[in-house]
Amino acid sequence: MKLPSGKRLGQSGYELALAVFFTFFIHAAVVAAALFLSVMTIPKKVVPPVYQVKLVGLPQELSPAPLPTTPVVPAPAPQPPEPIKKSAPPSPKHGKPAAKPIKAAPSKNALPELSSQKPKPAAIQPPSTETSDAQPPAKASAEKAATSSGGGAENVAVTAPQQDFKDQWYLALVRDKIRQNWRPPPDAADAKARVIFTINRSGWVVDVNLDPEHTNGTFGFQQAAIRAIRASSPFPRLPEEFSKQSLQFTVDLMAE
Repeated sequence: MKLPSGKRLGQSGYELALAVFFTFFIHAAVVAAALFLSVMTIPKKVVPPVYQVKLVGLPQELSPAPLPTTPVVPAPAPQPPEPIKKSAPPSPKHGKPAAKPIKAAPSKNALPELSSQKPKPAAIQPPSTETSDAQPPAKASAEKAATSSGGGAENVAVTAPQQDFKDQWYLALVRDKIRQNWRPPPDAADAKARVIFTINRSGWVVDVNLDPEHTNGTFGFQQAAIRAIRASSPFPRLPEEFSKQSLQFTVDLMAE
């Protein structure tokens, strides 16, 4: 191929040498890259190290001693019991009396012989009529305390406004329990407090109020009266013959 200048392309010595050099350089680079990739892609084989181990037995001092073996002795076969020979009784020809038979000793599981004399049964006495009419201990003791403490000045007086309640022994129990917890202040001379309270069938106090018309004295005296009623709760259960579920009481508390 000729140029317009009249010179052929690629026919000069300098251009040919430069083309050959670039061609050789490109081929060398391609071959080097191919070798590098082939070396990087070949997997390497890893060989683990091998160790040789030699087993050694325990020394004689540390070796466990063999367990002693005991010979098994067979049990002797049971022998049948020897028959008991009965001695013949002596003949009466020699004039000696015959020996009395000996009673065998009773065994552990044998029942004792019953005596020929049986004990006579005790005579059954008819129940006395006095115990049938006896009152309960709590009721009897309360009535006794009510009758014994009738005279003399008292600082606790209990009444039941309901007309259908006539068990005076129960009022005595309530009065004695309030008296145990009644502690008036020492500076309440000639003071009086009337407290109205209600208890249920189980004896627990459900309502406590002061009667202002029949109450005088200091504030501490009035609080002591209410505290005596609350400290006495619970009272004994209401009597069985009383059919209502609650009962109201009026108690007059006076200074000693």
